[in-house]
Amino acid sequence: MNKTVLIPTFYALTAALLFGLSTPLNKLLLNTIEPLVLSGLIYLGSGLGILIYRLIKEKSLYTQTEAKLQREEIPVLVAAVLAGGVLAPIILLYSIRITPASTASLLLSFEGIATTLLAGIWFGEYIGKRVWLAIAIVTLATMLLSVQWSQGWGFTIGAFGVIAACFMWGLDNNLTRNLSTRDPLLLVFVKGCGAGGFSLLLARFFNLSFPSFQMILIAMAIGVVSYGLSIVFFILSLRSLGSSRTTALYSIAPFAGSLLSFLILGEQPQRVFYLSFPLILVATLILLTETHSHQHLHNAYSHDHRHSHWDGHHNHIHPSFFQEKDIVHSHLHEHEEMVHDHQHLPDIHHRHQHKK
Repeated sequence: MNKTVLIPTFYALTAALLFGLSTPLNKLLLNTIEPLVLSGLIYLGSGLGILIYRLIKEKSLYTQTEAKLQREEIPVLVAAVLAGGVLAPIILLYSIRITPASTASLLLSFEGIATTLLAGIWFGEYIGKRVWLAIAIVTLATMLLSVQWSQGWGFTIGAFGVIAACFMWGLDNNLTRNLSTRDPLLLVFVKGCGAGGFSLLLARFFNLSFPSFQMILIAMAIGVVSYGLSIVFFILSLRSLGSSRTTALYSIAPFAGSLLSFLILGEQPQRVFYLSFPLILVATLILLTETHSHQHLHNAYSHDHRHSHWDGHHNHIHPSFFQEKDIVHSHLHEHEEMVHDHQHLPDIHHRHQHKK
């Protein structure tokens, strides 16, 4: 398998595994911490923890391997934080109050579809039949796992709110894809502190109680690993796979959470888990074996992002240590116009239009 597919796939699955780790750990903390407060602490911890790591890395070659966020991209980042870290949680909080739990759980699996629809219709990402099939299988598997069969059903205005929240998260995913060439640690810092700070302010507004300092540190530490690192890997996957494929692979998170809950808490998976999990494996296999090749045009343009000189798209010359050693680095560089035919994914160099 081509490493241009294998590595970002590994990133997406690692992101899902780390996020799944939050399920059993959060369940332990929910006995003593309010849900909204816990959410805020975890997000804030992810942002601050990643910031500390980035400050340490600044003394190494890291600052020369990742592109800096540009001023004109700040509104995009702000929009992503507002969509995924502010609007989506607010809409969801109000919606689930008037929506049966089983319906809400079922509809939350709509995020993958929302991300894919927005990616294909609004953001121009190519989505082939195999990707749509994988998304459909993942959605079905997640629905089977998330529905609570013993509780009541109903479709109310709150259900539309849950779908709206999913679209907000889908918008966040696609906006983040457009920023995925930038320093992922900086993006996670802003997203984590933005979403976490807002959640904690909201918790204070509702006069919710805050835990002890020790519990705050534990919650924030969980945030660094299960949210901070998870989002970093998610962004790295977005660079190469695009929004729809990354989100489909990331959808294994509930299954990872179920397995880790069994290992950590001793909770037996529901019977439906054994039906859903094979579906996830099938969907993952479909994505891993996807091939897409045709003659395409690369227009001449310049940009700044992390790259090396072995991939066939970075043939520029500069007398530097990086090119001699083929070390990954970042700087503003030009691409000449090129027409060629090879297998590719909707990475940062292959977001061209396709004939319908």
